[in-house]
Amino acid sequence: MKKTKAILSVLIFLSLLMSTGLFAAQEEKIEKTFDKKDEVRFKLVLGDCQLEKSSDGRIHVHLVYSYGPKMNYVPKLEERGDTLYLEEKIREKNPRGYSRWTVAIPDETEIDFSSASGNLFIEDLDLKIDGYTGTGEIDLKKVRGKFDLISGTGRVKVSDSEGNFEVRSGTGRVIIENCRGNFDASSGTSDVRAEGLTIEYEGDFDSGTGDVEVAFPDGTDFELTLDSGTNDAVLDMKGRSIEGYFELECQAKRGRIISPVKFDDEEEYGDDDQKYFRKSFTKGNGTPKVYIRTGTGKAKLIK
Repeated sequence: MKKTKAILSVLIFLSLLMSTGLFAAQEEKIEKTFDKKDEVRFKLVLGDCQLEKSSDGRIHVHLVYSYGPKMNYVPKLEERGDTLYLEEKIREKNPRGYSRWTVAIPDETEIDFSSASGNLFIEDLDLKIDGYTGTGEIDLKKVRGKFDLISGTGRVKVSDSEGNFEVRSGTGRVIIENCRGNFDASSGTSDVRAEGLTIEYEGDFDSGTGDVEVAFPDGTDFELTLDSGTNDAVLDMKGRSIEGYFELECQAKRGRIISPVKFDDEEEYGDDDQKYFRKSFTKGNGTPKVYIRTGTGKAKLIK
């Protein structure tokens, strides 16, 4: 009986130790510096990644992670010619823990990024990047360059930036604020919103089932398209004079067209099962060209 009580006491003691974190995974760190590379390639699993500007023209990698010993977490930092490979592997099917990569790089470094579920943050850099995350968020701030970025389910936000932006989310919101350049922004099922923009040549804003709301941008001879499959596509002039070519379109039976300006031309097209209304007007010299489209929502121009 005494032996049983002693064993029970030990088990309770061990349980308390584990609950207080004594046997929990310890945080590990890796810090390495590399000479400037033409390209950095990321292949992450759970890891979040923050890219920032290097102060000395070299690449500085700071990795912090904490996974249990059974997770078999293996980070990899490897140089191959003019490319730096930063990777992580986790052999456990249901891993628990975290990893955070902070990488300082010189401007004009080319980035190839992928993560199964990690977030991506980029600030104050001039670069070219192709990237994908399955469930993480993407946040760009004060960046310049060319960006082709996709999140499967996370939010994508771009602010105070300049360049060519192709940004997409499968089910998350896409937000663009105070930016200059060319834009291709889309969400499969959520809202797309943009304001404070200057468009150089082209801006496309699209959602399958969410609202698309854009404040009329600065610029001159550009083409602007708003398109929502089932919800509203709304262009807000914010009190500016309406100048250019404007074309609004919706399904004839289920959509609506709303405009403060009378149309010069109206037409109906399509077959009996899927007819559309298309209405247009021109003010001034016909530029910029603006297209506002919806399937079953409202195509709306606000003065």
